[in-house]
Amino acid sequence: MTDSPHIFDVTLENFELDVIAASDTVPIIIDFWASWCGPCKTLTPILEKLAVEYGGRFRLAKVNADEQQEIGSMFGIKSLPTVIALKNQKPVTAFQGAQTESVIRQFLDKVVPSVSDEKIGKAQAKLDAGDIQGAVDELTLALALNKELDAARVMLADIAMRDNRIEEAKTYLDACKPISRMDEEFQRVATKIIAAEEAGNSPEAAALKARIDADPNDHDARFHLAAVYAAQSQYEPAFQTLLESVQLDRTWNEQAAKKRLVEYFSLAKEQPELVRRYRQALAATLN
Repeated sequence: MTDSPHIFDVTLENFELDVIAASDTVPIIIDFWASWCGPCKTLTPILEKLAVEYGGRFRLAKVNADEQQEIGSMFGIKSLPTVIALKNQKPVTAFQGAQTESVIRQFLDKVVPSVSDEKIGKAQAKLDAGDIQGAVDELTLALALNKELDAARVMLADIAMRDNRIEEAKTYLDACKPISRMDEEFQRVATKIIAAEEAGNSPEAAALKARIDADPNDHDARFHLAAVYAAQSQYEPAFQTLLESVQLDRTWNEQAAKKRLVEYFSLAKEQPELVRRYRQALAATLN
């Protein structure tokens, strides 16, 4: 067997953890083989080669059908070789008999995520973990690998909107194909951009900004401008406006800006990284 972390032998002892449970996070390709099986000697080396080439986008689980008959019976194996693809703890497709490398690649590409799709998955995981720059790096690389990947553009637009970078977000969405614009996630981000523009361009917001430009210490204007932003679910500029007020005068109106900022944190539960950043910024300001 090729010495690779993506290839392993299956026994009853590791079957549940390394095959069934592991298929929740990476496709598992199960190769049922036997030493007496001629076609297996042709097929298995091809599968091993591709497991190494795909670099962990799937794991090859090799089952000696003679030694692990109980596992074979679980899948109703009648002939060898048999190859079964497992995802999310369920068989999704299979084939029997020796196949050419091109046929096997077609089989794998139906169940194994592309490199660019894998990058999107990693980006989402990094977003969930609060690593914004790491997510941006993954998405940028995904677009470099596949310029047609509008899902990456939509995610980058959404990330830009976390900092209220409206024009940058619009640039990402404008580059998406017409068919991608029908996607629910695209519509969600587009709606967020519209709401941000309405909040920023409203007569009330414009008047409040003018007051702040004329007098940076007009905390009442900052307080009300933050409310305008929050009403449109534009939490980043709302947080920033209140934080600036605290930085200028934390005691204003019995610490009203600080208290309102803390209140607004509870409104942005779907943006935990944003809340975390501004909690830290507030703590740094007060210390």
